[in-house]
Amino acid sequence: MVGIEISGMLAVIIGLLSGGWIYVDGRQRNMETADMWAVGFFVGMFIPPIIGAIVVGMLYLQKRNRRRRTARPIN
Repeated sequence: MVGIEISGMLAVIIGLLSGGWIYVDGRQRNMETADMWAVGFFVGMFIPPIIGAIVVGMLYLQKRNRRRRTARPIN
């Protein structure tokens, strides 16, 4: 059987950095659920190990808004 193993400290660091990126990216794209995606990614790092984070990350990339919304003045 093939398995992916990383140390606990490395998993926490990857979870925090990636969750932080998801949160910032979601807020820049005006997603109201950015915080839930970030927490879901972090929890997915541990239940089931790594595979959950990959699944949550892929779902986030599919669901996020493709275009950044910027306010443009109307002339």
